Amino acid sequence: MTIFVDNRDLLDRFRRGDRDALTAVYYRYVDEVATLARRGFTIESSGHAYVRGLDADGERELVQETFLKAFADKARQAYDGISPYRPYLLRITKNLMIDRYRAAKHATVELDGGGVGDIDQLLATNGELAAGTEPEDLHWKTLRSATNDYVASLDDESRRLVTLRFVEERSQDETAVLMKCSRRRVRTVEERVLAGLHKALKIAGLKD
Repeated sequence: MTIFVDNRDLLDRFRRGDRDALTAVYYRYVDEVATLARRGFTIESSGHAYVRGLDADGERELVQETFLKAFADKARQAYDGISPYRPYLLRITKNLMIDRYRAAKHATVELDGGGVGDIDQLLATNGELAAGTEPEDLHWKTLRSATNDYVASLDDESRRLVTLRFVEERSQDETAVLMKCSRRRVRTVEERVLAGLHKALKIAGLKD
Protein backbone atom coordinates (compact mmCIF):
# COMPACT_ATOMS: atom_id res chain seq x y z
CA MET A 1 0.00 0.00 0.00
CA THR A 2 1.29 3.48 -0.84
CA ILE A 3 2.91 5.22 2.10
CA PHE A 4 0.69 8.31 1.85
CA VAL A 5 -2.72 6.56 1.95
CA ASP A 6 -4.81 8.15 4.72
CA ASN A 7 -1.69 9.84 6.10
CA ARG A 8 -2.18 13.54 5.47
CA ASP A 9 0.36 14.52 8.11
CA LEU A 10 3.14 12.57 6.40
CA LEU A 11 2.22 14.03 3.01
CA ASP A 12 2.25 17.59 4.35
CA ARG A 13 5.61 17.08 6.04
CA PHE A 14 7.00 15.43 2.91
CA ARG A 15 5.97 18.42 0.82
CA ARG A 16 7.63 20.77 3.31
CA GLY A 17 10.86 18.78 3.10
CA ASP A 18 10.70 17.54 6.69
CA ARG A 19 13.74 15.34 7.33
CA ASP A 20 11.86 12.57 9.15
CA ALA A 21 9.22 12.41 6.41
CA LEU A 22 11.84 12.17 3.67
CA THR A 23 13.63 9.48 5.64
CA ALA A 24 10.40 7.46 5.95
CA VAL A 25 9.74 7.69 2.21
CA TYR A 26 13.36 6.83 1.41
CA TYR A 27 13.40 3.66 3.49
CA ARG A 28 9.94 2.63 2.26
CA TYR A 29 11.04 2.56 -1.39
CA VAL A 30 14.85 2.37 -1.53
CA ASP A 31 14.99 -1.44 -1.82
CA GLU A 32 12.66 -1.43 -4.82
CA VAL A 33 14.63 1.32 -6.54
CA ALA A 34 17.88 -0.56 -5.90
CA THR A 35 16.40 -3.83 -7.19
CA LEU A 36 15.31 -2.19 -10.44
CA ALA A 37 18.74 -0.59 -10.86
CA ARG A 38 20.42 -3.95 -10.25
CA ARG A 39 18.19 -6.13 -12.44
CA GLY A 40 17.40 -3.80 -15.34
CA PHE A 41 14.21 -3.94 -17.40
CA THR A 42 12.82 -4.39 -20.91
CA ILE A 43 11.54 -1.56 -23.09
CA GLU A 44 8.64 -3.24 -24.86
CA SER A 45 7.86 -0.36 -27.20
CA SER A 46 11.42 -0.40 -28.56
CA GLY A 47 11.57 -3.91 -29.92
CA HIS A 48 12.06 -5.46 -26.50
CA ALA A 49 15.37 -3.71 -25.92
CA TYR A 50 16.83 -4.79 -22.60
CA VAL A 51 18.32 -2.12 -20.36
CA ARG A 52 20.85 -4.03 -18.31
CA GLY A 53 21.22 -3.58 -14.59
CA LEU A 54 24.22 -1.90 -13.03
CA ASP A 55 27.06 -3.10 -10.84
CA ALA A 56 27.12 -2.29 -7.12
CA ASP A 57 28.71 1.15 -7.58
CA GLY A 58 26.36 2.07 -10.40
CA GLU A 59 23.39 0.87 -8.39
CA ARG A 60 24.27 3.14 -5.45
CA GLU A 61 24.80 6.05 -7.80
CA LEU A 62 21.45 5.53 -9.51
CA VAL A 63 19.61 5.26 -6.18
CA GLN A 64 21.14 8.59 -5.21
CA GLU A 65 20.12 10.24 -8.49
CA THR A 66 16.57 8.89 -8.25
CA PHE A 67 15.91 10.27 -4.78
CA LEU A 68 17.64 13.57 -5.53
CA LYS A 69 15.13 14.10 -8.33
CA ALA A 70 12.16 12.85 -6.32
CA PHE A 71 13.07 14.92 -3.25
CA ALA A 72 13.68 18.16 -5.15
CA ASP A 73 11.37 20.94 -3.97
CA LYS A 74 9.51 21.23 -7.28
CA ALA A 75 8.88 17.47 -7.43
CA ARG A 76 7.61 17.31 -3.84
CA GLN A 77 5.23 20.22 -4.34
CA ALA A 78 3.90 18.76 -7.59
CA TYR A 79 2.96 15.40 -6.06
CA ASP A 80 -0.81 15.33 -5.48
CA GLY A 81 -0.91 12.64 -2.79
CA ILE A 82 -3.41 10.60 -4.81
CA SER A 83 -1.37 9.06 -7.61
CA PRO A 84 0.65 5.99 -6.53
CA TYR A 85 4.14 7.03 -5.49
CA ARG A 86 6.01 3.79 -6.22
CA PRO A 87 5.41 3.80 -10.02
CA TYR A 88 6.35 7.50 -10.12
CA LEU A 89 9.62 6.81 -8.31
CA LEU A 90 10.49 3.78 -10.43
CA ARG A 91 9.73 5.76 -13.58
CA ILE A 92 12.43 8.23 -12.54
CA THR A 93 14.85 5.32 -12.11
CA LYS A 94 13.95 3.87 -15.51
CA ASN A 95 14.38 7.23 -17.23
CA LEU A 96 17.83 7.62 -15.69
CA MET A 97 18.76 4.11 -16.80
CA ILE A 98 17.48 4.80 -20.31
CA ASP A 99 19.68 7.92 -20.45
CA ARG A 100 22.66 5.75 -19.54
CA TYR A 101 21.60 3.11 -22.06
CA ARG A 102 21.43 5.68 -24.86
CA ALA A 103 24.78 7.20 -23.90
CA ALA A 104 26.41 3.76 -23.80
CA LYS A 105 25.39 3.15 -27.41
CA HIS A 106 27.73 5.96 -28.44
CA ALA A 107 30.52 5.72 -25.89
CA THR A 108 31.77 3.59 -23.05
CA VAL A 109 30.53 5.01 -19.77
CA GLU A 110 32.88 4.84 -16.80
CA LEU A 111 31.00 4.93 -13.48
CA ASP A 112 32.83 6.06 -10.39
CA GLY A 113 32.27 4.34 -7.06
CA GLY A 114 31.38 7.41 -5.06
CA GLY A 115 27.71 6.59 -4.50
CA VAL A 116 25.71 7.77 -1.53
CA GLY A 117 25.35 5.09 1.11
CA ASP A 118 22.72 6.43 3.49
CA ILE A 119 19.90 8.91 3.87
CA ASP A 120 21.94 11.43 5.88
CA GLN A 121 24.45 11.85 3.07
CA LEU A 122 21.66 12.01 0.53
CA LEU A 123 19.85 14.78 2.36
CA ALA A 124 23.10 16.67 2.88
CA THR A 125 23.77 16.46 -0.86
CA ASN A 126 20.29 17.78 -1.58
CA GLY A 127 21.13 20.93 0.35
CA GLU A 128 18.70 23.21 2.13
CA LEU A 129 15.14 21.98 1.74
CA ALA A 130 12.73 24.83 1.18
CA ALA A 131 9.51 24.88 3.16
CA GLY A 132 6.41 24.63 1.01
CA THR A 133 2.99 26.05 1.57
CA GLU A 134 0.77 23.61 3.42
CA PRO A 135 -2.45 22.87 1.49
CA GLU A 136 -5.69 23.69 3.24
CA ASP A 137 -7.37 20.84 5.09
CA LEU A 138 -10.73 21.58 3.49
CA HIS A 139 -9.35 21.29 -0.03
CA TRP A 140 -7.62 18.01 0.83
CA LYS A 141 -10.76 16.50 2.34
CA THR A 142 -12.85 17.64 -0.61
CA LEU A 143 -10.36 16.18 -3.07
CA ARG A 144 -10.24 12.85 -1.25
CA SER A 145 -14.03 12.72 -0.99
CA ALA A 146 -14.51 13.47 -4.70
CA THR A 147 -11.94 10.81 -5.62
CA ASN A 148 -13.61 8.20 -3.40
CA ASP A 149 -17.02 9.03 -4.88
CA TYR A 150 -15.64 8.62 -8.38
CA VAL A 151 -14.03 5.26 -7.59
CA ALA A 152 -17.27 4.04 -5.99
CA SER A 153 -19.10 4.80 -9.25
CA LEU A 154 -16.79 2.60 -11.35
CA ASP A 155 -17.56 -0.90 -12.57
CA ASP A 156 -16.04 -3.94 -10.84
CA GLU A 157 -13.14 -4.28 -13.28
CA SER A 158 -12.13 -0.64 -12.91
CA ARG A 159 -12.38 -0.71 -9.12
CA ARG A 160 -10.23 -3.84 -9.06
CA LEU A 161 -7.63 -2.07 -11.16
CA VAL A 162 -7.68 0.97 -8.86
CA THR A 163 -7.02 -1.27 -5.87
CA LEU A 164 -4.16 -3.14 -7.51
CA ARG A 165 -2.48 -0.20 -9.24
CA PHE A 166 -3.16 2.77 -6.97
CA VAL A 167 -3.58 1.25 -3.51
CA GLU A 168 -1.31 -1.80 -3.61
CA GLU A 169 0.97 -0.06 -6.17
CA ARG A 170 1.47 -3.14 -8.30
CA SER A 171 3.03 -2.92 -11.75
CA GLN A 172 0.92 -3.25 -14.89
CA ASP A 173 2.37 -6.71 -15.46
CA GLU A 174 1.45 -7.86 -11.94
CA THR A 175 -2.01 -6.35 -12.32
CA ALA A 176 -2.55 -8.17 -15.61
CA VAL A 177 -1.71 -11.51 -13.99
CA LEU A 178 -4.01 -10.92 -11.03
CA MET A 179 -6.86 -9.67 -13.23
CA LYS A 180 -6.26 -12.50 -15.72
CA CYS A 181 -6.09 -10.19 -18.69
CA SER A 182 -3.48 -8.74 -21.03
CA ARG A 183 -1.18 -5.87 -20.12
CA ARG A 184 -2.73 -3.92 -22.98
CA ARG A 185 -6.14 -4.32 -21.32
CA VAL A 186 -4.74 -3.07 -18.01
CA ARG A 187 -3.25 -0.04 -19.74
CA THR A 188 -6.54 0.70 -21.54
CA VAL A 189 -8.64 0.48 -18.37
CA GLU A 190 -6.11 2.54 -16.42
CA GLU A 191 -6.09 5.31 -19.02
CA ARG A 192 -9.89 5.36 -19.00
CA VAL A 193 -10.04 5.50 -15.20
CA LEU A 194 -7.50 8.32 -14.94
CA ALA A 195 -9.14 10.32 -17.72
CA GLY A 196 -12.49 9.95 -15.97
CA LEU A 197 -11.00 11.00 -12.63
CA HIS A 198 -9.38 14.10 -14.08
CA LYS A 199 -12.66 15.03 -15.77
CA ALA A 200 -14.64 14.50 -12.55
CA LEU A 201 -12.22 16.60 -10.51
CA LYS A 202 -12.20 19.33 -13.15
CA ILE A 203 -16.00 19.47 -13.17
CA ALA A 204 -15.92 19.71 -9.37
CA GLY A 205 -13.49 22.63 -9.63
CA LEU A 206 -10.69 20.70 -7.94
CA LYS A 207 -8.35 20.48 -10.94
CA ASP A 208 -7.25 23.05 -13.49
